[in-house]
Amino acid sequence: MRRIIFLSFILLSIAAVAQVSVLEKSGKKPGWIMEMERGFIIGIGKAGDIQLAQDNAMLQVKAQIVSSVADNIVSSSELRTIEVTAENISKQFQSFSGVITSQSATQDFLHGISKVNVSDFYWEKLQDKNTKAVYYQYFIKYPFSQWDLEKLVADFKMKDRELTETLEKTLERLNTFKSIEELRECKSILTGLQQYFIDQRKTKAQIGIERALQLLGSVIIRNENSSLGILRYALYIDNRIVTYSSRPTVKAPCAIIEDRKTGTEICEMKYRYDECYGDVDNKIFISYNIPEGKKAENTFYFDINENKAELNLIGTIRINGGDIDNEVVRNASCKIELSSKFDSPTTITNITLEWKQNGIVIDIPVNQTIKGKGVHVVEYIIPSIPMAAVSTMLFPENKVNGSITYTSGNQTQRIRIYQRDYITSW
Repeated sequence: MRRIIFLSFILLSIAAVAQVSVLEKSGKKPGWIMEMERGFIIGIGKAGDIQLAQDNAMLQVKAQIVSSVADNIVSSSELRTIEVTAENISKQFQSFSGVITSQSATQDFLHGISKVNVSDFYWEKLQDKNTKAVYYQYFIKYPFSQWDLEKLVADFKMKDRELTETLEKTLERLNTFKSIEELRECKSILTGLQQYFIDQRKTKAQIGIERALQLLGSVIIRNENSSLGILRYALYIDNRIVTYSSRPTVKAPCAIIEDRKTGTEICEMKYRYDECYGDVDNKIFISYNIPEGKKAENTFYFDINENKAELNLIGTIRINGGDIDNEVVRNASCKIELSSKFDSPTTITNITLEWKQNGIVIDIPVNQTIKGKGVHVVEYIIPSIPMAAVSTMLFPENKVNGSITYTSGNQTQRIRIYQRDYITSW
């Protein structure tokens, strides 16, 4: 095949001589232009200027070397289940070499083939007798032995094995990734491999690219135990936390972001909210731009009254039921209505009822939590209470004093019970 191609160039050159005039030449025309010589490749280039003609001649030298390597690989037929044809192998080697085509980012295995190693050259400045067009024809004699061929073939096969290993490792990383950058890197590697391979590995690379894009398009942002003044969130893919070094877009209508820590598994933003109002939806909007995927975004709402608590005692205290044992009522139920001004959770820790004129003080740990604005009923058991002194059926004008202790966040507050009406069922 190579001999036929070369002879074709010679025949075309001979045929063209009768139709052109030689205006200038580099010297006496050497004999190697018209015949093949063992251990050498002849490259012929044509262009409007001499430099471009020389470059084209070198490109043809490299193209012939690629063809030689392809023919050798086909004859050895060592590649696995592959469509082994000179044309396909030539395409693969061209992509692999990065010289004839520029689509592959792999190592240039033809980088040693350069003008420096040219054995001889010859050029002519010609003019077409019919069109009067002037151009250069450049001939290059380049050394290329059997040893050179075998080395390139060995290099190609070694690189082919290395890229196959890279393919398998990259596909595995799609199951073990820990960051968005890693997924983007996998997609980039697979894109290069997909352009290089010509067999079933090309399909595997394409499937891997689709998988990487699907993962990059499924990023979501979730809240991670935020509290008032501190927003904590994480990026998730398939219920797995991932990191991303890119800075997010942050929009906060009233909050002032004072400090931020991003690029970690749990991202954190500290903010001030003294310019926010309690009767509107206060929020912080977070958005990440993922080039190969879609935007990941979420809006986080916060309540400036989250840590505030204010309870008020309303209505009448009711003490009902229980077991009467002589002058003592055991396990009576006490119900107290409380009104909460804020939504924040509040824990009732202790309730004290006092009838000091009778020397009675009942102090009960309650530990009940209420949440939300509005009225809440707190019910608890009084283990033992004197009946005669406390009964409103006997003494309707009785009043009760005491206190209700509650906590919210780090704050502890107390409601005073003073001369409060109450009712007993006995």
